[in-house]
Amino acid sequence: MTFIKPKRHVERVFLHCSASEIGLEGSALVAEIRKWHRARGFSDVGYHHLIDKSGRQMTGRNITKIPAAQKGHNTGTIAIMIHGLTDFPDSMLDALKVLCGEINKAYAGRISFHGHCEVANKTCPVVDYKTLLKLDRWQRIP
Repeated sequence: MTFIKPKRHVERVFLHCSASEIGLEGSALVAEIRKWHRARGFSDVGYHHLIDKSGRQMTGRNITKIPAAQKGHNTGTIAIMIHGLTDFPDSMLDALKVLCGEINKAYAGRISFHGHCEVANKTCPVVDYKTLLKLDRWQRIP
């Protein structure tokens, strides 16, 4: 799947984990998370992109829409979720790096990457995303 830059203003990407080890992948995983989010009152799944344990990237919320992923910090963002709580296979992390690289390229390096933990009292995304993406001090991919 290739990243397509939305026409809306975006300046940050937020990374999340599902905080769940349910054994679903692909469209079944997206459907389950959509169900969870709708039960919380969201109109759809809150994330734009979801990555399952096999490293498959799926579309969630339409990229043209503001996410419902980091309360109070959704405007101007893209939300990405990796599935899991403690087990993040290399295939998943590699897919995350590729997607973030595509987003970075689409924005000519002028976009920053953040964990949900930076704006909420959570440990999400439970991976060392700063090291994984080799973020600089402005949280950009060099």
